[in-house]
Amino acid sequence: MSDAAGLLEKYKSDEASGAILDTRQKVLDYPRPNWPGFAATKEHDFVLSKLLPSAGSKSNMVNFTKESVPGCMDAMTINEVAPIQGILYVLCDMVKEDGSCYTIFADALKGGCGVYKPLLGLLGRSSSNADWADAADKGAWLLTAIICHSPKQFSQEDVTGLLNSLLSKSGCSELGVLEAVTNLLKAEDFRGAVWANPAVPSLVFKVEPKTSSSPIMYKSVFAIWMVSFDRELVKSLQGNKVVQKIKSILTLSRTEKVIRLCLTVLKNFLAQKADCQGICEDIVEEGVLECVQQLEYEKWRDAELYDDIRELVQLISTEVKELSNFDRYMKELESGTLSWGFIHSAKFFGENVMKFDTAEFKAVKVLASLLSSDNPATLAVACHDIGEFVSLHPFGKKQVARLGVKERVMELMGSADADKKEVRREALLCCQKIMLNKWSEIASAEKK
Repeated sequence: MSDAAGLLEKYKSDEASGAILDTRQKVLDYPRPNWPGFAATKEHDFVLSKLLPSAGSKSNMVNFTKESVPGCMDAMTINEVAPIQGILYVLCDMVKEDGSCYTIFADALKGGCGVYKPLLGLLGRSSSNADWADAADKGAWLLTAIICHSPKQFSQEDVTGLLNSLLSKSGCSELGVLEAVTNLLKAEDFRGAVWANPAVPSLVFKVEPKTSSSPIMYKSVFAIWMVSFDRELVKSLQGNKVVQKIKSILTLSRTEKVIRLCLTVLKNFLAQKADCQGICEDIVEEGVLECVQQLEYEKWRDAELYDDIRELVQLISTEVKELSNFDRYMKELESGTLSWGFIHSAKFFGENVMKFDTAEFKAVKVLASLLSSDNPATLAVACHDIGEFVSLHPFGKKQVARLGVKERVMELMGSADADKKEVRREALLCCQKIMLNKWSEIASAEKK
């Protein structure tokens, strides 16, 4: 996790995705709240006035101490949203700019000051009001960030209660919920319990690259990244089709920080192959190599991104070489379900076609049996592979003829099913390869 800590620091600027200067200006433009006029804050006028000054002046955040925290938390309970927003803007900006400020909250927590209930209470405010929804987002972010940095000061019940509030009918936006959940996933103490909530993976993986905003995509990938550091949790990612999701984001997004984080996640998977071998196999089989290679031809502002792309290309290429073997091919054949991937490429057949005579052409026999499958993808791939075998193996035509494959392939050519368009195409190509060999034999015989 030391590596993770270093990378978190690297991505610090990306995490603080709000325009800090703009939000601070918004705070400074608020009229000065009448803190003594609120029952909850009348005793905190001095510290709050320094934290949230009048328009045009600067806040003196250097004087923010653990004694300031109770006043800020009491301010969360008043019924006017503008002063609450102002406090939250300042606090969030402060910890984003200087992570050491979390020690102020840690000291206040150790001193008995509660931050949990006041900030949690913001989630129950009306989400129909944009300002209250904004306050709920920032309150959720701040609370979960404090939990992440001071996990020993919070219980499992605290996190479960917060998570339930976030995922039910909170006043937070979709992005606000995702940012808060991501903060909780940063905390090793609570990561397993957070991810065990079925609503959390659903939230993370429902991101749609065609329609989701860049901040939503970024936080979704960030959540996946956090889970990838847990050797137990990482196994669950394959069931959520994590590689397919990341590939689709790499294909459709052109936001640099999103792309860079996707590359980081993929590198993390490959670095932990022993714990997520299935995911590493998916990286190869889903054609991620070609997808990443294409990124090098895009125009990126960050020159270092090209280095990241090339590094990942090398890592995946090594993985392809390790997985491009006949044993892997046989494993897929015996599963009874075929799908397009590297082990059905021309390169694979060029390197492995002579292994098809192993065990009395067992692979060919299995392929022939798969021509009776009900799965259109399996039928299409089987036709393709038989065509490659016939074209490249010296005894290909004889084996196919012995198994009666041509007749079945011709049946598939004539299929009228709407979902078998790809099957008809591959069957046609396969039949052409079979007949081409036949015509070549006839031509050779005539020359003799």
